[in-house]
Amino acid sequence: MIKELITDKSFLDERAMEWDVRKEQELSTELVQNLSDTLKSLPNRYYLCSNEIGYHERAFAIKFSDEIKIFMNPIFQSKGNLKLVRELDPLTNKEYIIPRYTDVTVCYQNCMGKIEANKFNEQASVVVSQAMDCLEGVHSSDYGLEVIPEFDLATEEEREEVINAYLESIKKTRDELDRDLQEDEETKEEWNYYRFVRDKNEGKIETVDLEEQPKFNRKQRRLLDKLIKKFKRRKK
Repeated sequence: MIKELITDKSFLDERAMEWDVRKEQELSTELVQNLSDTLKSLPNRYYLCSNEIGYHERAFAIKFSDEIKIFMNPIFQSKGNLKLVRELDPLTNKEYIIPRYTDVTVCYQNCMGKIEANKFNEQASVVVSQAMDCLEGVHSSDYGLEVIPEFDLATEEEREEVINAYLESIKKTRDELDRDLQEDEETKEEWNYYRFVRDKNEGKIETVDLEEQPKFNRKQRRLLDKLIKKFKRRKK
């Protein structure tokens, strides 16, 4: 069934949650069908996420040349080769410059609940990264550099200066967020976990002793998501 796209930002801001694919086969079948049918009806879209058609369960669809593939409960296993790309935010219909990885591996479940992994490169990797952002409740407008008309009229040196300032602002914001949350005793444990996962994904952590790995659960993850957004608003 072709579903209407959700435009309510408050709904799309929420993180799509993991679910039991094996036990909920009826829902899995419904989700596969609705994601496939809806994505087929959108000629200018290469991916579609479950939350974009009203589901809280975590899944996305990718349109390849000859098929549409569905990924249930996807997570990044590895990411590499970061570069800046220009992309259109489907929610705001504005163009942004975004740092994206062009070499990613994703672990996921198929519609029967079997665990699989796929590696993506170049444009396919960018599309997968866009879909993963969407499932996390993160939008291009949250951290991208909006491309205004004057940008394309600027000289190469002027564009490079703007981009460098943008990249520096991302680093500064992350450093400030690290410091503020680390100083807050209530969020210290959760933020340590977030940094652990982030650094692991960025290849900064090769192996970690099991006793050193911070504990975490879904409730804490939702709390952390809210805290991050709160601190970001405070910095504006």
